[in-house]
Amino acid sequence: MATTTFDEVIDRTMSFSSRWGGKRDCLALTTGDADFRMPAAIEEALTQRMAHGVLGYDTIPDALSELLAERLADRHQWDIGQEAIVYLPGVVQGINFVCRAFTQPGDAIVTEVPIYYPFMDAISNSDRVQLSLSPLQRGSRWEIDFDRLRDLLARAETKLFLLCNPHNPLGRVWRKNELEQLARLCLAHDVLICSDEIHCDVLFDDHEHVSISALDPSVAKQTITLMSPSKAFAMSGLGGAWAVITDPVLRARFESYAAGLVPNLNVMALVAMFAAYRDCESWRVDLMSYLTENRQFVFDRLQGLAGIETSLPEAAYFLWLNFQGTGLNNPYQTLLDGGVELSNGSVFGVDSYLRLNFASPRTVLEEACERIHSKLSG
Repeated sequence: MATTTFDEVIDRTMSFSSRWGGKRDCLALTTGDADFRMPAAIEEALTQRMAHGVLGYDTIPDALSELLAERLADRHQWDIGQEAIVYLPGVVQGINFVCRAFTQPGDAIVTEVPIYYPFMDAISNSDRVQLSLSPLQRGSRWEIDFDRLRDLLARAETKLFLLCNPHNPLGRVWRKNELEQLARLCLAHDVLICSDEIHCDVLFDDHEHVSISALDPSVAKQTITLMSPSKAFAMSGLGGAWAVITDPVLRARFESYAAGLVPNLNVMALVAMFAAYRDCESWRVDLMSYLTENRQFVFDRLQGLAGIETSLPEAAYFLWLNFQGTGLNNPYQTLLDGGVELSNGSVFGVDSYLRLNFASPRTVLEEACERIHSKLSG
């Protein structure tokens, strides 16, 4: 079985890639997928399934639910029954289901801003009212504004809080005491929590992920948790996710809403998910070593350049770059003119910021940093 070489540059410009397709000479450090070849164990499992010759309907085996439950217990000290697991085509679909199944048109939903843009799309597409919770910045550290949160949750129209942990794009791993305070406020105001934890396996510097549902059964009873192997195992395009809903009433309502709208995992996503969680932990450890070096390399090259400010993320493979001190009116276009595309902060709800995806071979990042230096220092 071949070993992934993270330095391998795979040309994706001639594919249908939403990140690289048609970009030619532009270096696209945007969409949250990784440029790395998939783990060999996943590739082998997919190849074997294709060799079977029939892509029919597959039943999700009990062994996969057992594997996920064991993973939660081992990695997150969270014991659940297998019946609490609900399979989904993706985390984004899960967020949309929660918004529509547990709130009504005109209800208010609180979400952190900046935030992964599908959070805001889910609110607007379901005709709900967005209440934005901006973070506090203390030095290089982003924190939750609990005073503001308390006010937002106290509103009669507020029914749901969308949590992103670890946070995209800020890169924060919310600590246990922060989650405890957040949970107390939500429970006090009878506000449901939906926690997107898709990046929980992409952690740096020995940070520990705490799932908010694992804090206490009373919190779990009022929380829907969304997880996926897609970010940590280089399989974003395959889809595949799972919700943990320990409360049977919430679970029945969620499943009833999704019934007929969403299929079970497609056969290839099912095969890949099983292989990822069962066979690819050593690959993920190697990936994190490579990403750790990438993170430090890009940080060292860009921090302070022409007024750019940033901090080392605690999780996920993004740098959140503040361009306010550069004097640039349109930093996105300025860098694009220099042959580097980053995600525009405006799509996350904040202008003057850009998000850089560093899940690419080091040589790609080196060239991107050179282009950014040339554009901003010239």
